[in-house]
Amino acid sequence: MKRRVLFLCATNSLYSPMAEALLRLIDSRNFEAYSAGVSCHPMHPLTIEVMKEIGIDLGLKTPRLVAEVRDEAFDFVITLDEIAASQQDQVTAVETVHWKFDNPLAASDNPEIQRRQFRTVRDQMARRLRLFAIVHVRPGIAERNLVVPGPSNPAIQVQ
Repeated sequence: MKRRVLFLCATNSLYSPMAEALLRLIDSRNFEAYSAGVSCHPMHPLTIEVMKEIGIDLGLKTPRLVAEVRDEAFDFVITLDEIAASQQDQVTAVETVHWKFDNPLAASDNPEIQRRQFRTVRDQMARRLRLFAIVHVRPGIAERNLVVPGPSNPAIQVQ
């Protein structure tokens, strides 16, 4: 059974759509990824641009409000900024996690520096999501590959 993950950020235009798309790319077999925002803004052009660089098109993504998913249940809600963290109780989740990333818009007014910062956030998020997927899928793998001692075989793998 897939684990349902909601990524929540302030506007659903920068961090959360990026995380949703990355988790779908990294492990859609084990996770259903969703995103929402405390408020909705149009997708940030640099979010679209840096995701397109890795083959993900967010150009048609429609931002969603947290109110739209309030009645759904999730295994994980992952908040991605302080505003979202303050709203985490609006959604039902088995576990809530708070991740913090640098604001790529705060680094500079220079578009090229901002672009580099967006790439940095994207890459940091991808690394963190790979680890998240490994940690939360590994228990299932471990259960399928139990080592069971037996009288004739000291260690038999059960598949």
